[in-house]
Amino acid sequence: MSGSASNPDKAGPPLTETVQEVRGAFPSDAAIQDAISRLSMAGFDRADISIPDAAPSPMQATPEQGAENPETEDDSRQSRTLHTSMAASVGAMAAAGAVIATGGAALPAVAAAVAGGLGLGAAAEGISKASDKVQHDTREEAAARGELLLSVHLRDPGRQTVAEQAMREAGASRTEGVVRTSGRAAGAI
Repeated sequence: MSGSASNPDKAGPPLTETVQEVRGAFPSDAAIQDAISRLSMAGFDRADISIPDAAPSPMQATPEQGAENPETEDDSRQSRTLHTSMAASVGAMAAAGAVIATGGAALPAVAAAVAGGLGLGAAAEGISKASDKVQHDTREEAAARGELLLSVHLRDPGRQTVAEQAMREAGASRTEGVVRTSGRAAGAI
């Protein structure tokens, strides 16, 4: 039974019971987006950056819950471009297929299909922009309450100062090191 999960010689990496983070409070959505950009440029992985709930329930205060991915305006713009292009491409491919299948007799219908594909792309962009506005408004409301937070997981605790500096340069009103243990914030580092 070599190689089985019960073989102590084949142990995987140890699981940690604590997660070290730097958390900053921000005055606006624009400031938090600037911080995300600065943290990314400082070498922090986007997967390690999140927008935690200011007061999560104990069940949600885990590294996997109680936080959302920090989508920026650039992320939203790229997503809109992708969706618009995809809808237009699907319409164009369907139109091309119809023209080929009918030997050109369906050309007027094809033009309508292409226009419909472009219309779908425009609709997708409109929905995305509306969603972005809701996200922006939600973040601005949290900022007004002093609850707009950004968190970065420290894979290397020696990078805490770098994370704090990036957050302060982006306008964080305060930063703090946080250690979360067994799904709860254990306190400042």
